[in-house]
Amino acid sequence: MILPTTERYNYHSHTEFCDGRAPMSGMAAAACSEGMEIWGFSPHSPIPVESGCNMQFEAVPIYLEEASRIKGEYEGRMKILTSMEIDYLSTEWGPHVDYFQKLPLDYRIGSVHFVMNQDGIPIDCDGRFERFNQRLKDSFRGDLRYIVEKFYEQELIMIERGGFDVLGHFDKISANASMVDPEIENTGWYQALVDDVIRHARDAGIIFEINTKAFNDKGRFFPNRSLWKELPDKSKGETLEGIIHKKILINSDAHYPEKVNCGRDEAIKLFHEEIINQ
Repeated sequence: MILPTTERYNYHSHTEFCDGRAPMSGMAAAACSEGMEIWGFSPHSPIPVESGCNMQFEAVPIYLEEASRIKGEYEGRMKILTSMEIDYLSTEWGPHVDYFQKLPLDYRIGSVHFVMNQDGIPIDCDGRFERFNQRLKDSFRGDLRYIVEKFYEQELIMIERGGFDVLGHFDKISANASMVDPEIENTGWYQALVDDVIRHARDAGIIFEINTKAFNDKGRFFPNRSLWKELPDKSKGETLEGIIHKKILINSDAHYPEKVNCGRDEAIKLFHEEIINQ
């Protein structure tokens, strides 16, 4: 894992190889103009189920070739890193499988977007609330608690299986779940699930992502700001200044060139005020 030595970085971005809205060259140009010193490409990985958001298997070598070309183009101006945001579906498919371990990536992001329903079918629970709400009714028998519990269960198994460096937006399910039940994040059972994921990820030495994609539109980060104080493992005796770059990455999850730094400056400022300087 190549860790940043600057705050002018972003390790999570998407382009036309998945559900991003620009070619890699356009995203790199925007990042460089924004003053980024490190830029990581991380397309949604191929998966063995139908998805309009994930890259295709046959596109992987083309992506790697284009990433290599752009690395050379920006050498000396901006460090380009090659990654993937790898979907964990089950013990049969996730960051730990040989396919991803053998790819020449600088780092790997492990994320859960799909939740296995009661019939063992992976259902995409990310994205627009209207779609989530319909799938809650049609695919999950209206059982919101089941979705949330299964989401965090899959993250725990993904952490146990390993094979990745960064835990992507680990409480993202809260965005849609809280639209159904605005009090869900305050319940004891929900907080216990989140605490379990944090503890296991810290024990495994995995880097936490603070994802800023939704800040401008929805005023929130993933994980929720209320959880930030739990992310650093103070028992290790490291300074918080050291921890911010070793165990926490603040990423924009950009899908558009104009959003390469979306929410990052605000998150960095708040993290310093609420965590580091306390």
